[in-house]
Amino acid sequence: MFSASNATISRPEAVFQPPTRRLAQYFGWFSRALLLIGSAVIAGTMVGQGNWLYVAVLAAAVFAMLWPIEVALGLYAFLLPFDSVSVLQQGSSGTTLNWVVGALAAMALLGTGIVKRRLNFPHGAAVLWSSLLLWSMLTAVWALEPEQARHQLPTNIALVLLYVLAVSWRVTKKQFDVLTSLAIAGGCVASLLVLYLFVTGVTYRNIHRASLLVAGQETNPDYIALLLLLPLSLSIAGFIAASGRFLKIASFSITAVIGGAIFLSMSRTALVSVAVMLVLFSIRLGLNRRILGIASALLVVLAAMPANFFSRIQQAASTGGDGRLDIWRAGLVALKQYWLTGSGLNNFWVAYRDYAGNASVFRGYSRGSHNTYLNVAVELGIIGFLLMSAALVSQLRSVRRLRAMLGELPIRVVALEAACWATLAFGFFGDILWTKPFWLNFSLLFMAVRLAEQSFEATPPRSGAVVE
Repeated sequence: MFSASNATISRPEAVFQPPTRRLAQYFGWFSRALLLIGSAVIAGTMVGQGNWLYVAVLAAAVFAMLWPIEVALGLYAFLLPFDSVSVLQQGSSGTTLNWVVGALAAMALLGTGIVKRRLNFPHGAAVLWSSLLLWSMLTAVWALEPEQARHQLPTNIALVLLYVLAVSWRVTKKQFDVLTSLAIAGGCVASLLVLYLFVTGVTYRNIHRASLLVAGQETNPDYIALLLLLPLSLSIAGFIAASGRFLKIASFSITAVIGGAIFLSMSRTALVSVAVMLVLFSIRLGLNRRILGIASALLVVLAAMPANFFSRIQQAASTGGDGRLDIWRAGLVALKQYWLTGSGLNNFWVAYRDYAGNASVFRGYSRGSHNTYLNVAVELGIIGFLLMSAALVSQLRSVRRLRAMLGELPIRVVALEAACWATLAFGFFGDILWTKPFWLNFSLLFMAVRLAEQSFEATPPRSGAVVE
């Protein structure tokens, strides 16, 4: 990069550019012109026919191509807590609005990244995750019920593709600020709706657990708690880093709202995950006053929970986590049979049928694993388990390398690392590998690490300087 002092050198170079570079520029100009002309023609046709919904979708696509991170990926993060209640077809399952937004984000990242040359070669973790995807596709060949594997594959491909594109994009600080702000905003709006529904007596299947229920669509309380872990961690970081009184009060209030929604879901797994999150914050930043303040506020919110929240905790101790321990025992017996090549993607419950009787208490047939790591081991075998473990280690090692480089981690990297560790803790009690929050959390963690590395390489901090 040349400074203003050598501008006379940069101008001749602009004239004598390599043919491939000029060709890329011409292609970029042509693509933008074609997009503008095509959009104008299609929009005019749709307006003439009165199809305003399609006009809105087209406008969103144009904005997504212009600002792929802020609009496309940011909207995806904002809408993620509403994923289960945004089914586009009638019924409780089908294509969701967020799936469409995710596809739009992937196309925008790919198209704009090629035109503007903002895509890097995928890093080691992305290669490992892609290898896991390929192996899971291969297991469909010998799956116990191949149709179950084929049914799951489109979701897996979409998740990994969006992840690879997101972590390959050279994100800027401004783009990342918008992206994380939208993630917090989406979690806050969803949490306010969860609290409102609970206060007005609308609960999940009338079992007095708060959740997100809209127009007949409902979200599993455990899943809504998982979705809110990322916004909670980012809002905690916002409070810790806030300098003005208004920002402190706003961040503190958002943290309390999101924490209250998580606790009212009465997810015992989420309770463990929040504890892991706070421990990670304490390890990275020390027990300062703001962390203690956040922890105290969350404890106050926890103490204000209804009586059936605490009865659920007592019930878990007496029933082995509502039968999870019994399912795991039978699953471990199944693992002895399928440890090498696996039973096939999305086939844990099929394999479980033959070993359900090995549980100390029979919990029925065709049960889910309730454990991400056991599920991967049974379905994908030792190869799949090792690929997943290697990918996770690669991601978390990048944080350790960044810490060695900077001496002190940026607060957002700490927040995203905490969210990822909380997600991994959640995985001990739920099958969450092929879910949107899992992949978004790890995507954002890598983007934050890469952004911090780029900032350090551009302007290395002075000795003893505070990393913001």
